Amino acid sequence: MANLIKLEFKKFGIARNIIFAVAAILFSILFITVSLCDSMTDPKQTKDTFESTYLVIGLLMSFIFLVYSAILTVRLIIGEYTQRTITIMFSYPLKRVNLIAGKLIIITVYTAISMMIGYICCSGYIVLMDWLFDMLEGTFQISMLQTWIPMALTAIVVCTLLSLWSFIIGMIRKSVPAAIVTSLFAIVFRQVIISKNATNQESLLQILLVAIVTFGATLFIFKKKVPELY
Repeated sequence: MANLIKLEFKKFGIARNIIFAVAAILFSILFITVSLCDSMTDPKQTKDTFESTYLVIGLLMSFIFLVYSAILTVRLIIGEYTQRTITIMFSYPLKRVNLIAGKLIIITVYTAISMMIGYICCSGYIVLMDWLFDMLEGTFQISMLQTWIPMALTAIVVCTLLSLWSFIIGMIRKSVPAAIVTSLFAIVFRQVIISKNATNQESLLQILLVAIVTFGATLFIFKKKVPELY
């Protein structure tokens, strides 16, 4: 399995995906900068707070990397089924389940790590900008990390789970558009859920329910859909 993952890792193209992650983080920083400058220069607006800005960071990280994980799923898995190039891989003495599992592991790990780095960079940026230019309302306190870190970890776990749904629906439909659209529905679904919670994050029960349903659906796909050639 380890050798298979190494093989798929080369196909994954780590360099270009690192470039994308860096570009996505820089875009997020630019977006935050524009928002902060607008709130500072417009006399009709008050400064953004650390809390509201951190929520924006969470939304950006979720949107960007959930959609991109769907694109990776399409490129590495769904596309190979729809184009039937997967039959070439299936002709080798490899277990089909292990082959697809190796691809999924790479995608989910990449998504989780990219989101984590994105959170760290964007959070550090707003703290630095406020320290240098007083761009946010209030003052950063170390105690804020007691809220920020659990929120970030929760978002990373949930988004990593939700990223599997592009694979699940994409394999059921054997459709590239279905996989991409699923990621957008996942983003909306998550925002609806967390908007109803006072903490602006999922509860432990909600995380467990998402995990159980996701793993159940993923196992179904591996048993019923992965063996199909097209």
